[in-house]
Amino acid sequence: MPEKLNTVLAYLKEFPDYYQYVSKKNYSINEKIILEEEKAKHIFFVVEGHAAVELEDKIRKTNYISIFIHPYNILGIDSFSTFPRKEHSITVMSDYLTLYKIDAEFLLNTLAMKPDVHDFLLTSIADIFARHYTLLGMIAKTPKERLCLAFQTLATEMGIASKNEILLPSFITQSVLARYCRTTQPNVSNLLTELVQEGLLIHKKSPYHINKSFLAI
Repeated sequence: MPEKLNTVLAYLKEFPDYYQYVSKKNYSINEKIILEEEKAKHIFFVVEGHAAVELEDKIRKTNYISIFIHPYNILGIDSFSTFPRKEHSITVMSDYLTLYKIDAEFLLNTLAMKPDVHDFLLTSIADIFARHYTLLGMIAKTPKERLCLAFQTLATEMGIASKNEILLPSFITQSVLARYCRTTQPNVSNLLTELVQEGLLIHKKSPYHINKSFLAI
């Protein structure tokens, strides 16, 4: 995927008005990114760091994480078009995040002259939708099943593998897991104790070390 993004950017740089329509932006942890007025007119390529789309639940007065955003994900063309009637935000989860902000019309018009790079856009958008469907399947499960599936998904998407275990980033905490699994933090704490006893986790504190033998990856 990095080479595909580099190919796209290198091609766009061939146009003299590149810097008029393309900018590189840096963010820090907990910053809100991609404001509503930006989202309607731009496409974003994440190159470093992780973020999360958070949906506001006004009844419970809390935010739930809908999906995590990873390096080489594409956002834009209203990628989150199922959410315009809901309060949502995109928050940086890692210590920093870097992305390219590209005018959507400029990108699509220039890529129309180079169809062989369109597969990068299609693959990235398909990945976003696939992860949304995974989340929908997770919601119907019990809290413990949701938590186990969350560890499975996060290990695949952002885990660092060693010989016997997979390490998750330190920003994946009990609070984040609760918001991602649609449950409470005390419930997550109790379930983490069970998962340690069952051998899936090495310990219940972040950063989480997942026993690789318990994952089908």
